[in-house]
Amino acid sequence: METLRKTIAAFCAITFIFTAVVSLFLFNFDQRAFTAETYQRAFARGDLYDKLPAVMADAITSTSADQGGFPLVMQGMGSEAWEAFFRALLPPEVLQAMGDDALNSTFAYINMETNAAQLNLAPLKASLAGDAGVQAVFSLLRVFPACDLFQIGQMTLSLITGGQIELCNPPAELHPMLTPVIQSQLQFTAAAIPDQIELISATPQNDPRQRLQTIRLIMRLSPILPLILLLTLTIFAVRSWREWLSWWGIPFFITGVSAFVLALLGVPVFGETLQRVLVMQMPDYLPVLLLDYAGDLASAMLQTLLNPVMWQGLALAFFGVGMAGAGHLIQHGITGMNYPR
Repeated sequence: METLRKTIAAFCAITFIFTAVVSLFLFNFDQRAFTAETYQRAFARGDLYDKLPAVMADAITSTSADQGGFPLVMQGMGSEAWEAFFRALLPPEVLQAMGDDALNSTFAYINMETNAAQLNLAPLKASLAGDAGVQAVFSLLRVFPACDLFQIGQMTLSLITGGQIELCNPPAELHPMLTPVIQSQLQFTAAAIPDQIELISATPQNDPRQRLQTIRLIMRLSPILPLILLLTLTIFAVRSWREWLSWWGIPFFITGVSAFVLALLGVPVFGETLQRVLVMQMPDYLPVLLLDYAGDLASAMLQTLLNPVMWQGLALAFFGVGMAGAGHLIQHGITGMNYPR
C-alpha cells in the first residue's frame, strides 16, 4: 500500500512539473498577448510606427483603384509616391497616435468589444488641409526632374482647365504662386479620403473570434490541472510538515528552473514557429497589414510572454529550494533540538 501511494504521488509530481510549465506559458500568453499595450510598447522599441506610411499607402491604393475623386495632381499616384507623401505630411508623433489607435481598434475587435477594426484617418485629413499638406506636395514634387519653362506653363494650364498633368519639380520662386492652387486641390483630396478605413470585420453568421475565445478560455483555465495534481499529490504523499515541504519543494524547484531555461532560450527556439502560426492560423483574426509584419508581431509576443515567465520561474525555483531546504532541516532534527533548561 505504501509503495502504491508513493508511486501515485511520484506520478502526480512529474505530471505537475510538465503541466505547470505549460500552464505558465499559456496563462501569461492569454494575459499579455491580446492587449494593445503589449504591441504599442514593442512597436515603440522597434520603431515600427515608421512603417505606417507604407501601410496607409497600400490601403489608399488598394481601396481607391478608381482615383477619379482625387485632384489631378494626385490621380494615378502609386504606392511609393503615396508613401513619400505621407512621410512628408505626418510627423512621428502623429504616426504614433494613428498607430496606437489602429492597435486599440484591432484588439478591441479581437476581444469582441467591437465588430470591426478600423484605421482612423482624421489626423491625416487634418494635416492634409493645413500648411503641412502644401509642404508635403512640394516634397513629393522634388522627386521629379526640374521643370522647364514649357512644363511650368503646361502644369499651370492643366490645373486651371483640368487637363492631364505632367509632374515636375517647380523652382522655389514659383512656390508662392502655386501654393493657393495646391491648397485648393488638397481640400478636394481631404474630402475624397474616407474618415476611416476598415481593416477587418466579422459577420454574426461566420465569426472566427468565437473559436479564439474558446482557446483563450482553455488558456485561462490551464492552471487548474496542475493545482489538482498538486492536491492529489498532497493527499497521497503528505503525512507531516517535513513531507509537505519536500513533496512540494522539489517539484516547484524543477518547474521553476524548467520555465526559466525555456523562457531564456525561447526567442530563438520558438520565434520562427510562432511566426508561422501567425501567418497560417491568424488571417481570420488579424488585419492583413499586421500579418505583413508577422516577424515583428512574433517577436513582440515572445518578449511579452517570456519575460514574465522567466521571472516567475526564477521565483518559483527559489521558493521550491526554500521549501525543500526547510524539509531537509526538519528531517535532520535541527528544528527539533532540545535546548538546556
